[in-house]
This record gives sequence, C-alpha cells and structure tokens, in this order.
Amino acid sequence: MPPRRSNKKKKVKSRDRNIKATCCQGCSKQLDKDNFVYCVCTQVRFCSSSCQDDHPHNGCTGPPETEFSVTSMLQNLPEEERVSREARNDRDAENRETVQKPLMAYILSKGLQGINSRFSVWDLAKWADEGDGPGNQACAFIAGSRFRHRLLGATRLDGAVSNTGGDDIPVLESQELAFKYFERAAKLGHGIAMQSLGTCFDDGVGVKSNRRRCNQWLWKSVLHGSAGAIELLDCRALLPLEIRANEQTLQQAMQMMQPGQTMQLGGPNLGALLLVFHDVLRRENFSLPPFAGNWATGTVNNPVQRMRGHPRTPLIGGKDAKELLLKIQYLEMQLGLNFTFGYLRRGAAKQATAQTRGADPRAKDNQIFFAPPFASCDERVTDDMINKWHDQSMRLAYSQSDSSRCAYFTICVHNEGSQDKGGFCKACEADAMERLDAIARGQVVLSLDEDLPHRGQAAIFRDKNGDLKIETWKTYAGGEAECVLAALAASGMPSYVSPLFIAQDPNFLWPLIADHGSIRAAVEFVAPHVDWNDKIGAAKENEQVQDPLIPGCRPGKHLRKCGNGFCNNLEHYRSETFQYCSRCNRRKYCSTECQRDDWPIHKLECSITSSETVANPRLDDAGEGNAEDKPLKYELKLEQGEDCVVHGLKGKPQYNGKVGVIGESTEGGRVAVTLRYDEGNVISIKPDNLYCIGVFCRKRKKKSRVFECKHGLVCCADCYLDFTTINRLAKLKYDGQNMTSAAAIEQCEEIYFSSLSLEPGESSFSLDEGWPMECVGMKEHPEQRFVLRALVKVESPMSLHATVARTAFITYGGAFTDLVLRGCTKLGDVAQML
Repeated sequence: MPPRRSNKKKKVKSRDRNIKATCCQGCSKQLDKDNFVYCVCTQVRFCSSSCQDDHPHNGCTGPPETEFSVTSMLQNLPEEERVSREARNDRDAENRETVQKPLMAYILSKGLQGINSRFSVWDLAKWADEGDGPGNQACAFIAGSRFRHRLLGATRLDGAVSNTGGDDIPVLESQELAFKYFERAAKLGHGIAMQSLGTCFDDGVGVKSNRRRCNQWLWKSVLHGSAGAIELLDCRALLPLEIRANEQTLQQAMQMMQPGQTMQLGGPNLGALLLVFHDVLRRENFSLPPFAGNWATGTVNNPVQRMRGHPRTPLIGGKDAKELLLKIQYLEMQLGLNFTFGYLRRGAAKQATAQTRGADPRAKDNQIFFAPPFASCDERVTDDMINKWHDQSMRLAYSQSDSSRCAYFTICVHNEGSQDKGGFCKACEADAMERLDAIARGQVVLSLDEDLPHRGQAAIFRDKNGDLKIETWKTYAGGEAECVLAALAASGMPSYVSPLFIAQDPNFLWPLIADHGSIRAAVEFVAPHVDWNDKIGAAKENEQVQDPLIPGCRPGKHLRKCGNGFCNNLEHYRSETFQYCSRCNRRKYCSTECQRDDWPIHKLECSITSSETVANPRLDDAGEGNAEDKPLKYELKLEQGEDCVVHGLKGKPQYNGKVGVIGESTEGGRVAVTLRYDEGNVISIKPDNLYCIGVFCRKRKKKSRVFECKHGLVCCADCYLDFTTINRLAKLKYDGQNMTSAAAIEQCEEIYFSSLSLEPGESSFSLDEGWPMECVGMKEHPEQRFVLRALVKVESPMSLHATVARTAFITYGGAFTDLVLRGCTKLGDVAQML
C-alpha cells in the first residue's frame, strides 16, 4: 500500500466530497469518521446498525463484483457518448504516447521487468506519488482507472487480470481513491485523465456531482488537444442543446410558412448569440483560432502572440451549428423561405434562466459560493464610454447582403411588452454598470453549484445602494462562454467585446468572471493574436479598494449562504457563525427567524427517524393530537365587508355556491349579502346559510404579518389550507422588496413546488363531474371544496382574505398534483393586494 501522507497535508474539503460518503443513507445525518456501518454492497454508509435496519438500502446490488469487462462496459455506453472511429483511433494513439510508453519507460528505469510482470494497484499508486514526470502521470491515471473499476489484484500491463489476493476495500473508498489519482494526473497536465476526472464529477464518483465542473475539465482536455474530449463535452454542454432547439422551429416552418415569408430564430441564450454570427462561423470553418493556453488566466496587457503552428480550437456545438445552417440553406433554396437570427437579453422570455421546469427538490445542504479571481483591470463604465459604445453599435445594422455585419438584439426584459422594441435599454445598461462596479471592488461571489436542480447558478453582489443582490445565471461552463466570446472577437467589431455589451447579460458575464476575473482578461485569452491595446485601448489598472462582501474573503475562498432561500447572508465556509438545524444537522441558518421562515420548506427535506415517519410528509401540519381534538384559535364569525359563500338555500337554490360580501345585520338575525354576480344583487340570508372563508391574519410587532387557519396553523390538513407561499410574499412586502415582480412571485412558487415529496400514487385523484380542476384531492373535504369552487368562479376582485383562501386551497392541493395546479395559484392577485 502507498505510504500514509503527513498530517500537515491539507485534507479533502467536505464541500468536494460525495454526499454518500459523508452522510448516513438512512437519516441523512453527518457521519462520525470513526463510527459508521457499511451496507453489504459497500456503496453507502449508515450511522448505526439500528438505522440500517430501519432504513434498508433499496438499491443494494449485493457484494461488489471483483471482475470487470471492458468490452461489456463499452457496449453499455449511451449512443451519444460513442465517439467516431476516427476519434477512437486518435485516442488509441494518444493512449500509447501518454500512458503505455511513459509507463513502460518508468518501470524499466526502476529495474523491473516489463510486460510480463504483475503489479497491484497499490504499486501504481505508490509510483504515482514519487514525482511529477510523464511516468508518474501515467501511473496515476492507471491507478485511478483500476480503483474506479475495482481491479485491486495483481494485473499485467497487457490487460490480463488476476483478482486473487486483491484487497477487498469498500466501493466508496475505491471511488475516493479513483478521484484522488485522476485529479493528480489531470492537474499535472494529462489529457485523458482530465476526461476521466470530468466524468467523475458528472457521475458523482468519489466527489459531489457537479455538471459545470465536469464540463470545465472536459474543456481543459479539449484545449490540451486530447482526442474525443469535444465529443464528450458536446453531449453535456448547453450550447449544443440550444442550437438543436431551433430544429423544432424549422419543422414547424416547413408546415406553416409560405414561400417568401421570413422567420426569425433566436432566444435569450448564448446559443442564439452564437448563431447571429453564422457568417463568422462559416468563415472560420466552425472552429476558432488558438487560445492563449490550456488554463484560464486572469492577466491583461499580455504581449501579442501569433500562435503559428498551433492547432485551432474546436467550437463547442460547432457540429450542430453546421448541420442547422445546412438545413436552413436547403429550405431557403428549395422552398423559398427566409430565416434571420436574433439575440435577446436574458429574461426576455419567461423562465429564461431555467433549463427545465421539473419539480426536483433542492439540496439539503447550504449553497456554497466562491470568490472569483481578482479583477486585474478596472472596467467600470463612464458616460463617455457609453456614448462611444452607442456610436459604434448604431453602425452595425444587420443586412443579409453584407456578411460582415451582424444582428443586434432588439428585445430585453424591460421593453418586452412595450411598443418600442428597438435601440438601447437604459435599464439594462444601468444593471451592467452596477455589475461591473461590484466586480472592480471585489464585491462578488458565485455559487459552486445549483440550489434547485436545473434552475441555474447564482451570483451575489453589492448594488449601488449597498444592499446584497442575488441573480441567477445558466450553468454554462467557462468553455461555452469563451467560445461565444471568441466568435465575437473574430467578427472584428469592438462594440461586441465591450464590457458594457457583455455585462448586460448575466448568462454571458458570470461564467467569464468565474474563470478570468475580468472581461478583458477573457478577451485576451481567447484571442491572443489580436492587439487589443490598439483595437479597444489599453486596459486600465484596477486601483479600487477591495471591499469584499464579508471581511477576510479573498479570491478562491469559499463561503456558505444562509439556508433561507430569501436571505443573502454569508459566512466563511469553516466558520461557525451560522447554526445547524438541530433535527438533521445538515442545513445552517443565520438566525432563528430565518430558520422559522424556511421551516415550511425544510420540514419536507429534514430527515426524520423511523418513529417519526408519517405516511405523507406534506400533510405534517405540526399539530398535536387527532383532528377532532385540535383546539380553535380563532372564532368563526361573519365580519362585515368580508366575502362569504352561500349554501343550503331551498327557496332560492340558484344562489347556492355564489360569493357575496357581508353587509349589515337586519331584523330577525338575517344578514344582508351583496352578491358578486347579478350586478350586485342584495339578498337577506340567515347566518346558518353562509360559509365563512376561514382565513385569519395575525399581526406581529416589528415583523411581517402571518396568515393562518382557524386552528392557528400555517399548513393545516383539516382545513386543507397552506399559506407558505403567501407568508413569504408578506415577508418580502415587510422587508421593502418588490414582491409584485414576476421574478419574486415565480421564485416563491418555484421554491414551494420544487420541494414537494410525493409518494407513489398520490397524483392519481379522480374528480366528480362538475367540479373544477383546482378541487383535485378534496374529496374528503366537501365544505372546503364547495367554497373553493365558488371562489374559482369569481372573476372580479375579491377581498384579501378570500383571495388568500383561494391561493391557499390550491397550494395545499399542489401536494397531490403539483405540476397540474402550479399555474392555478394566482399568486399575483395576492401580491397586488398585500
């Protein structure tokens, strides 16, 4: 076995460790490093034997296999990951030059026999730790491969395997060792090891799964010139997906368009921006000039490099872009159709940042952020720079006959609904200036991964008012943004590489800042052959006083965000300022108030022991005792000016199920009710024939108000009400935020529905004929269903409590059919009335 490392060496940080290796499979609590129990498959760990008995491993595959077949593995690869024969031949040649020959030379240099000798994986691991030469890199790569596939016994270099006498270590440990030696070889510059390390990040082998870091290592392998890397990256990157999405539009065009008509293709993403420069892509033969190196740099004012003799850089999504443009050319020539390309800023379409609209739960652990590299130049924008950029951009009018010109975007989130959709947007320019100012002062941190799967990563920075601001950006790897930036640089138009242009789109800006620290450093990296000092002027040295978001935060440092999704407070990763949830010891909060506000979401993901397990976690309303024994906190009485629902009338049954406003009491104990139908018809009804809405508002001193049911609960199974999202909006209102914006409303809704955990069969509910879709799941609640049906029919504005009740009913029903009812909550109506 390889010798133990000194204790002085920095240990692997838990933020990079696989969740399965650090947390109990049963209760999800943090494991004691010296006290845990393996499952028989050795792929998961438990905190104790009793926890393993209470929570059996459903995916257990039995004892791990000790034999491995390369042929069967290759046959089981997905179709999109099988590289072409030419790429396979290139990879075989690279394997001979970077693995087999260096390994053989290193073994012979140690006085050992060659191919007939048998070496265990521990021998290879020991040799990998002895130096940094090509032979050590080859040993590290082979050791990582054998650890991953559990070839732990003596193995010949020609591939003959003998598993007798091998060490039977757990699967988790072998995965961690595989990641360790893949990472060692990759950081030393081994191209194939970079690909293997990327797949480890993608599959979660020995490390927490992270698609962006996977794509980063695959891109480094591409820049290194490793064969087959670009094919693997195209299978995982977003640019090819966004380019291929236009093919569906082409299919519709063939069926609906007439000869001579024109259709514009594009969208609020980098794939659309890349297609805008289709003439540049054709001119460059769908590849890019050589970059400045294999590793991203943050330096500026570098000397011009002619890069003669260097291979060209492959374009991510270049194959898909070429096929799309060929199809468009065919349609234009054969059918007489016309196509143009347009680029929209981020946010010009609803859900522009989200990649999908699934209902995946958020991560149990807090979101981790890191400080990007230091901005080596000051790119803050002045009024003179804005005027100059306007003058340059106004001359870039798109013309199909002039291939040297490209389309300029016309729509953004601020003018989407207005009549004037051309020219420039001052609001987007102001946002860009705010971002560039925060970058220059070091007041930016970026997330390592996504909090909600497929919802994009986050950036937190300080705005011009000194407040912390958070915004999302698509999970583009650095290589995707660099490819688009290289295409803009190849167009020869200075206005398209201006910081003011790039900073207006968060999806474009933040991936570049994450790797380079500044836009100018990224431009000089992707186009080192251009004299940028002569083209756009010399970079201004950054002399701004660095004022990080929290004291002591330097580039590369990691921070932890508060567990409350609406709180942007941060702490150092190793700090103990935040407090853990006492139940699961996984999620941390900056204050008791944040933990209380996040509890309606966290209780669905917080681990529970076997004795606390309930049939449906969504129905846990934190109540005590049976439903019949729950005490009432509020008295159900008819308040003047509030809405109610009429029921049980025999003489005038046409009024049953209608909503009315309660008026003054009349003689005989009757109540005057003004119906919201029949042009405000007023009728006199007995109180027994009126259903009270049952929503109550509790005001708190120096805190936001809280909506509750008659039992005093925010989420109640008896009342079929859930005020979680409504109370979040009320807190935003109290904090002075713009809770009426579409982004705030949608974030409240997304966080709620994305956190639901449904049991099999919970979404299969049948409706009685005549009841609206919103009443799904209310079969056992006839009174609430009757009230909801009446509220749904009202189109005119109702009172606040009635509007809140309608949303709370539907929100609770989302526990059963969240994807169906998600668009029925009408949170916007509540936000306007709060």
